Amino acid sequence: MVVLTALGLLACGCVQEEAKHATALSAATAPVVDEATAAYESVNTIHDMQLQYVATTAFDKTDPVYNPKNAQPFLSESQIDIRLAVLKGLQAYVKDLVDITGGVESKELDTASTSLGKSLAGLGNAFLPASSSSQTATITTDGSTVTQTVVSPAAPITQGEQNLISTAINGLGQFLAYKKMKSELPATVEGMDPQIENLCKLLAKEIDILISQETLDYDTVIDAQTLFLRTTKLDAQVRREQIMKLPELARQEKDAIERLKHLKGELMNLELTHHAFAAELQHNNPSSLKSTIGSLAAAGSNLGKYYHSLPATAQ
Repeated sequence: MVVLTALGLLACGCVQEEAKHATALSAATAPVVDEATAAYESVNTIHDMQLQYVATTAFDKTDPVYNPKNAQPFLSESQIDIRLAVLKGLQAYVKDLVDITGGVESKELDTASTSLGKSLAGLGNAFLPASSSSQTATITTDGSTVTQTVVSPAAPITQGEQNLISTAINGLGQFLAYKKMKSELPATVEGMDPQIENLCKLLAKEIDILISQETLDYDTVIDAQTLFLRTTKLDAQVRREQIMKLPELARQEKDAIERLKHLKGELMNLELTHHAFAAELQHNNPSSLKSTIGSLAAAGSNLGKYYHSLPATAQ
């Protein structure tokens, strides 16, 4: 009886640790999903603003003639939709893990997960990574120009990396499409660990591309505004108001880049937290990972609070 009681307590302790790690994984996932969603929208908003500023200098040119239909968003609607679908799949995957380790059964979640999983199947092949622009517009008016910051585009995602992200997304879909029993969880999560690692690393690499593009777009806007003020006669008060916009644009650029850097850090936190969870299920979790699991969850929570505390105009 004493032996059985001891075994029961040991099993209970393992279950509690598994549930604790699953909860920490959920806490690390939430800010990634929220901020990545906002990041994709933000990069298009900033790019659209850049296109509008460039249009004011390109409109009167005859070679080439300005055509507003050539202006395209940085990320297409389909590209954003795919990213959002993958993020929802990642969130559903973590929700499933929390429920399975907690002994919770939800037919609604099972149905939603299965549907989402089937929609993700094969989607990885359509996930086209963003590529930053390698061109910088030369802004010239009446023979005058301004020095423009040249931004080196981030290294594009290779075909090999594209294959890895495709495999990761499809693996995520397979997990969601077929319900896993608790007894199967250790092997399943261990198999998913390299997929989650690849997904996080490649999404983080794409963040570098977004940083490159947002820097380029903001610098183009600031240069266009500066040139306009130096080459156009304005009422003194109007000119003063327009000049005062420049520091605000610089602040917005700094905030936008900081948010993307935070998001990249959160993706790395998520990768490590999932690795710790996979190791816990295998009862092979180093003390170093156990000691950091709480701080990783807290970091994810704090970063989410940081983002939502920023002014709406900066978001």
